[in-house]
Amino acid sequence: MYAIRMLPSLSNLGRKASGRPLYISVNYATKRLSIEEKLGFPERPKKPLPPYIDYCQKKFAEFSNVSQKVLPREIIPKFAEEWKLIDKETKTKLMNEYREKLQKYPDTLQQYYLSLTDAQRLELETVRNEKDASAQKRKLRLENRKTGKPIRPVNQFGIFVKEVFPKVSAGDSGKPNVQATLKDICKRWKNLTPEEKAPYKLKFEVADQEYQKKLVEWEDEMVRQGKANLVRVRARPILGLDDSKKFSKETERIKKPMKTK
Repeated sequence: MYAIRMLPSLSNLGRKASGRPLYISVNYATKRLSIEEKLGFPERPKKPLPPYIDYCQKKFAEFSNVSQKVLPREIIPKFAEEWKLIDKETKTKLMNEYREKLQKYPDTLQQYYLSLTDAQRLELETVRNEKDASAQKRKLRLENRKTGKPIRPVNQFGIFVKEVFPKVSAGDSGKPNVQATLKDICKRWKNLTPEEKAPYKLKFEVADQEYQKKLVEWEDEMVRQGKANLVRVRARPILGLDDSKKFSKETERIKKPMKTK
C-alpha cells in the first residue's frame, strides 16, 4: 500500500502557500513505512480506505511515473469528475465491500498482534510510547509558542559565544568551519579569568531576571485564560473538586497524542 501524503488535506489542495501556487509533484507517492515495518516486523494489515479515497490513491499512483509537476486544482477536479461518471451500482458495491472489510478489520488486526512474540510486542509498545511522548512535546511546544511563552536566555557561555563567534569566523578565509570555530571559542572561554567572565555572568543574571519576571506574568495570564496546564506546577492555583475536573480535561486535550499515519 502506498500512502499519498497529500490525501489527508484534499480540501485544502487549491490554496496558496506563501503567496505562490501550491505545486505537488505527481511522483510524490512514496511508501510510508509503519512502525512495525521499521522494526523489521511483518507488515501490519492496512485499514480499509473509503471507496473515493481508495480511487484517488490509485489514480495518484498512476501519475507517480510522470516527472512534471501538476497543480492540485488541476488534478483533483479531474479525479472527482471521473468518479462521478462511475455508475451508482458500482459505487454501492464498492461501499458494501468497504463496510465488510472495515467490520472484519479489528479481528484481522488482533490476529496480527497475537502472531507477534512477547519481545516484539514489548518493543513495539516502547517505540509507540516514545513516539507519543515526542508528539506530546511537539504539541506542547507549539502551544507555548502560540501563547507567547518567554524564551529562556542563554547562559554566560552562550552570551560569550554570540559575541565572539562573528569576530572569530570573520578571520577565516572562505566558508568558516563552525566546528573548529566553536572549539577555538571554548578554548578561549576556559582561558578567561573569573574577572574577565564577570561581565558575561552579569549580562546573564540581568537577562534571567527579566525572563523570570516575564515568565510569571505569562503564567498568570495562562491561569486567567484557563490554561493552567501549560504553566509550572508551583504556579498553578489550588483547585477545588469542580475546578480539578475541568483542569484534567484541559490537560488531557493538550497531552493527547497526535494521530500518526
